[in-house]
Amino acid sequence: GLLRLLVTSATYRQSAAAGEALMARDPENRLLARGPRFRLDAEQLRDGALFAAGLLDEQMGGKGVRPYQPPNIWEPVGFVGSNTRDYKADPGAALYRRSLYTFLKRTAPPPFMVTFDGPNREQLCSRRERSNTPLQALQLMNDVQHHEAARWLATRMIREGGPGAPGRLRHGCEVVLARPPSDEELGVLSRTLEKHLARYRADEAAARKSVTFGESKPDPAIAAPELAAYTLMANLLLNLDEAVNRN
Repeated sequence: GLLRLLVTSATYRQSAAAGEALMARDPENRLLARGPRFRLDAEQLRDGALFAAGLLDEQMGGKGVRPYQPPNIWEPVGFVGSNTRDYKADPGAALYRRSLYTFLKRTAPPPFMVTFDGPNREQLCSRRERSNTPLQALQLMNDVQHHEAARWLATRMIREGGPGAPGRLRHGCEVVLARPPSDEELGVLSRTLEKHLARYRADEAAARKSVTFGESKPDPAIAAPELAAYTLMANLLLNLDEAVNRN
C-alpha cells in the first residue's frame, strides 16, 4: 500500500534533471525534484563493477569470505597462532560474493573499503565521510578485482554487442551507464579502442598478461589482443564519474 503510493506518485516518477525554471521555482527543493550528487560507497562500487561484469555471486547468507587483498595486511598486526594471522584469499565463487559478506578484521579492515571511506567498525559510525584521493582512482583502474571485472565486462561487450566495435561500445555504455553513448562519446571511445588494439596487436605478450590478471580464466574464443583492448575500454567506462557517482 504505502510502497505502491510512493512509486506511483508524481514526485517519484518525475525526471531528476532539474532545469533552470524548476530551480528558480523551487530553490529549496521542497518539491523533491532533485537530490545530492555524491560518490557511491565502497561496497556499492565493488558490487556494481562485479554485477556489470556478470561476476557477482548473489547467494544470500553464509559465512564471511575473503576476496582479493594486497599482501602483508594482516600479518603485521596478527598474533602468533591466531586464525587471522595470515591472509589467504578464498578460491572460486567466494571471490565474487557481495561486499556485505567480506570478512572484516577490525585491526586490518579490507583495503578496498578503507580506501573509499568504509568504517573500521571499532566504534559507532552514524555517517560516513566521503573523500576524494588519488588512491581511489588508482584502485579503480588497477586493483585486481576491478581489472578482472573489466575483463568480464569486455567479454560481455564482445559476446553481446554484435560483430562491430560501435555496437560493442554502445552495449558497454548501456550496461554501465544505463544509456547509449552520444555520437561524440562514441567517436572518442572508438578512437581510443583503435589505439589499444594497435598497441596489443604489436605486443601480444602484454595482452596475454593483461587478460590473465585474476583467478578466473579468459574466454579462449576471444583473441588476447582484442580482449585486452576491450578490457581497457570497459575499465574506462567503470571509471567514469557517471559510473562511480550517484547522479
